[in-house]
Amino acid sequence: MRVWSSKGNLKIIGGISFVVFLVFFSFFPDLIVSHEKAPTLMLDDSGNVIAKPPYSPMELPPFGTNNIGEPLLYNLLAGAKYTILFVTIVCLFRFIISSALALIYAFYIHRFRNLVQRAVEIAYIIPPVIIVFFLLAPMLFVFQENSLQFMLLLAFVLIGIGTPPLALLIGDEIKGELQMDYIKIARLQGVSNFYIFKKHIWRIIKPRIGIFFIQNNIQLLLLLIHLGVLGIFIGGSRQINMTEETSVLLSITNEWGGLIGSSYKEFLHHPWIVLAPLFSFMLLILLLKIILSGIEESTKIK
Repeated sequence: MRVWSSKGNLKIIGGISFVVFLVFFSFFPDLIVSHEKAPTLMLDDSGNVIAKPPYSPMELPPFGTNNIGEPLLYNLLAGAKYTILFVTIVCLFRFIISSALALIYAFYIHRFRNLVQRAVEIAYIIPPVIIVFFLLAPMLFVFQENSLQFMLLLAFVLIGIGTPPLALLIGDEIKGELQMDYIKIARLQGVSNFYIFKKHIWRIIKPRIGIFFIQNNIQLLLLLIHLGVLGIFIGGSRQINMTEETSVLLSITNEWGGLIGSSYKEFLHHPWIVLAPLFSFMLLILLLKIILSGIEESTKIK
């Protein structure tokens, strides 16, 4: 018997509510913090220069600024919607496509099933972050002026590389349920595959699909951190000239992976620029872990 845990439901509702709350204010970051850049110089009462960008959290609370004086809190809020919605949409498309392929894999592919499984396993010996980097790094200059096109291209690549292993995962779950005795009896009686999936298998694997979806979100968030360090940002990058000789690349959308990737070299000198988006990632992953824990507790079988 399946027991629905009220404690698990509270975790799911609480985690999702906090994420929705964050996305909402990401569309209206000015309600929380001003977008105005910090002054180029900070002077004391005597007119002496005591600080210049990037300002630390002590000098300009709560999180300080980046190299060009932009408040980090504003950038984090503004970039949250791109980070969260991009990951959610990519995972959603992965699951739609993977579910269709999983049904074909589980119900219709029998003779070449092992061959398909081995081919996918061999193809993913190379880490996905390396595949994405080599596919998209040459495109950075082509789409530098168009952040939307680069965002769509990145989404297409991430959907493409994430779909095959996910299809196998869901397909194996379906295939395992097809081995149950009552399913075998139903098939011998001539019941259609569609009816078997709708009335029996979907009810069983539906909670597992929710778990797989949250896990896929977490994996994709970690992948975005790695891509950010390699210079692949959601929406592309913008070049800011600091002096005549030096310039920095910043994320156009302020997504969190880009905030880390554009400033990780500053960690030893100005650690707050890197730690602020890193802790934001940690908070978001923690919320997803809470939701995941809630799903697992809410679908216990006793």
